[in-house]
Amino acid sequence: MAHLFPGQGIQKVGMGKYFSRTVENLLMAEDPKLLEVAWVGPQEELNKTINAQPTITLMQVSLAEDLDKPDLAVGHSLGEYAALWEAGVWDLQSLYKVVKARGYYMQELCPDGWLIALRDRESADFVVNAFKGRVFYSNINSQRQVLVGGIIEDLPAVEATLKEERIAYKRIQGNKPFHTPYLEMASKAFYEFLLTVEGKDPEFDVYLNIADDVVTNYGEIVKLLAESLAKPVDWTRTVAFLESRNFDILVEINLEPLLAKLTGQKVVLVHELATL
Repeated sequence: MAHLFPGQGIQKVGMGKYFSRTVENLLMAEDPKLLEVAWVGPQEELNKTINAQPTITLMQVSLAEDLDKPDLAVGHSLGEYAALWEAGVWDLQSLYKVVKARGYYMQELCPDGWLIALRDRESADFVVNAFKGRVFYSNINSQRQVLVGGIIEDLPAVEATLKEERIAYKRIQGNKPFHTPYLEMASKAFYEFLLTVEGKDPEFDVYLNIADDVVTNYGEIVKLLAESLAKPVDWTRTVAFLESRNFDILVEINLEPLLAKLTGQKVVLVHELATL
């Protein structure tokens, strides 16, 4: 069995009702304001990276904390942190501090910008090459969904070029070019922070997207997590890794199917496990 944890973008007001008692107690002590935002919003406050990231991660913890441990855990971007928690790398309080810091650095140490979703890799290649050194890959979610990003001043020219070439695109909610070289400063600051956080080697296999294989050493995990802020997420790599391991069951730790739509294999949601 493998567990799959999605990343930022799934946040919705009302997520607080899925928090476990353990998670609620943590937030009551550490961040009661975030607990309120998770319950009643407003949505624009929840959408802030510094709030969305810990809220999503703590919901995933709540959904996973009573499950049997899997043979492998993977995550899409932010989802890797809940995967590492499940593998015993951090306790709950350390996990909260790590994702809160990650959200802060990504929000504060990244210029304003944009992400655009394109329908295929060919279109993404065209845009990246047309604006070389200005526009970069952000997420390669599947062969039919590739995200590119850049800074705000380049957006008008990029959109004009896409329209001229009749390339369909969609603006993604948010105003930061995550997982591009524009996060190099955030990456370095986050690495320095991670060096101050105590952690352990994983208790079972965890695959991080920019690695070539499972990671077994905490020092290597810290290095990869920091580097990944400024590198694209290539979910197709994770899918290929999952296919190579021939799992019987893939379980998405989420309320609604998201990674299931991108994975190409049968994936069940966590609440469907009892029916298997």
